[in-house]
Amino acid sequence: MKKRPNMSESTPIREPSWLNHLFLAAACLAGVAVLTALFFGWRQGHVHQVADMVINLGGRPVHEHCTTCHVEGGRPGTGAAHPDIAPHSREKLGCTGCHLGEGMALDTVLSHGVPGQGARRVLAGKDLPGSCFRCHPPSPLPGAEKAWRGYERFTASACDTCHHIAGRDQGGRFGPDLSDVGNQLGLDEIVEAIRDPKKEPPNSIMPRFPLSATQAREIAFFLKSRVKDPFYATPMQVQAGQVRLPEVKITVPEDIPPAGEVLAARRCLGCHRFRSEDGGIAPDLTWIGDMRSTEYLKAFMASPGRKIPGAVMPTVPMPAEEEKRLIAFLTSTAVGPVKDVHGGAEPVEAEDGDSAATPAVKHLYMALCQRCHAAAGDGFGVIQPNLAGFPRAFTGNAPFFRRVEDERLRRSVEKGIPGTSMPPYGRLLHAEEREGLLDLVFAAFVGIPRGEKTEIPPPPSRPVAPMTKAAADNLYEKLCVRCHGKTGTGKGPEHLRYLPRPRNLTNHPYFDGMPDARLALTIRDGVPGTAMPSFGSRLSAAELWGLVDRVRIFSGEFDERIAEPRAPRMAP
Repeated sequence: MKKRPNMSESTPIREPSWLNHLFLAAACLAGVAVLTALFFGWRQGHVHQVADMVINLGGRPVHEHCTTCHVEGGRPGTGAAHPDIAPHSREKLGCTGCHLGEGMALDTVLSHGVPGQGARRVLAGKDLPGSCFRCHPPSPLPGAEKAWRGYERFTASACDTCHHIAGRDQGGRFGPDLSDVGNQLGLDEIVEAIRDPKKEPPNSIMPRFPLSATQAREIAFFLKSRVKDPFYATPMQVQAGQVRLPEVKITVPEDIPPAGEVLAARRCLGCHRFRSEDGGIAPDLTWIGDMRSTEYLKAFMASPGRKIPGAVMPTVPMPAEEEKRLIAFLTSTAVGPVKDVHGGAEPVEAEDGDSAATPAVKHLYMALCQRCHAAAGDGFGVIQPNLAGFPRAFTGNAPFFRRVEDERLRRSVEKGIPGTSMPPYGRLLHAEEREGLLDLVFAAFVGIPRGEKTEIPPPPSRPVAPMTKAAADNLYEKLCVRCHGKTGTGKGPEHLRYLPRPRNLTNHPYFDGMPDARLALTIRDGVPGTAMPSFGSRLSAAELWGLVDRVRIFSGEFDERIAEPRAPRMAP
């Protein structure tokens, strides 16, 4: 019998004819663009004879056409000469060594390095310090003072804890490698990345440091000089790791005792506050010894994300003996009472007996609470953008506080909230002081009597036959993924639309202390003051408890099979 031919083998595959037309059109457009650029470059002052000079920079021959227009090194058409740059020599250094730009380009725009991210954009005038340390090893050179101050601030702010930079032996696990950033970004782009790190990308975890425009630009001067091939070193020296950045002496603040020098040496104060020194982007350590135990501090320093999932603090490697000294200092010296440090306001009895009206209570709030919750009580404290979770807003959030029993509020202040930056104040503050803070929050921010509560119906009983895991997964996919994400980390496709951000459901310390009934009420009724909506009218009892158990799976507290019986988590 004759074998039927295989059509896939006998029939040739023909490419779509429109592809050739598309490629031809693209080639024509590219050609037109190049010719246009050359034409306008020629129209903008190019002469028939192109000047070509070759200079030697660090043993590398560099060709330049810059003097075609900049005949005497000054502005074209002015006849002005280049300013005196002694002890440097323009004849030996050329133009691009200091000014950057594309020296071989024949177009005004391209030769000035404008396209792209501005990595080769011409530096001139006050921006020239950005190129000094390409030729010179970083040091306090005359004329490079701004770039040197930028390096000192870069080091003091512990930027190299997150970012790797060639010449230092740490960093790189939490941020981009900055060893060649000067060849990738322009000076203005670096300044913008420092001053507004969440602009691009919007989910950046880099904090916004409290830097002035001048300080940010000085750091940018130093970073602009960070290139993989500096002129002061040979390629072999660079590859062998022999190009080192100098050590910068860290000044120990006057009000830190000798035992706490390790706090400054490890540059903790680049982010944290301790007494009068304040990095402005992380929690206050002044009284941390009365808020966290030795065991907690040791575990947190080893892995911040395990104690507070989503914490942006990097792990800071240090010798065991140094870590022991640091923890001993914090637990013995970083303690209360609060009044000994910030002004010493004594309790003053108000005429109406309202503890919220005493200067001491207001002083406590400003010393302990406003850094996260803000002086206005709206949650936008100075370090709010750098915390794993948004601090609870007090102002305008009466619906939330009507739903929360007073005992839960007392417990949060006394024992803290696990898995978050809210510390326990049970040791630092007396019961009367903690009550005064709660009274102040209600009187000054929430705006309702503390005893004004909404009666909340209990959640439905657990059904005898729970949902299967597959059914609960489908329900979670339908209702929750867009905010909380497929893996429950709170980073769903829409999470950046909301502030407070969606809850991280993998936060085991947080959910470990939450009773099942409260979790069910959260899903059923939503959370006022956040984007968490109420699903009560859309869920049956089985579906409600199926989602409760799905959250328990994310937080690592439940078997992978929802249908297996387990003991419910009860309120403490």
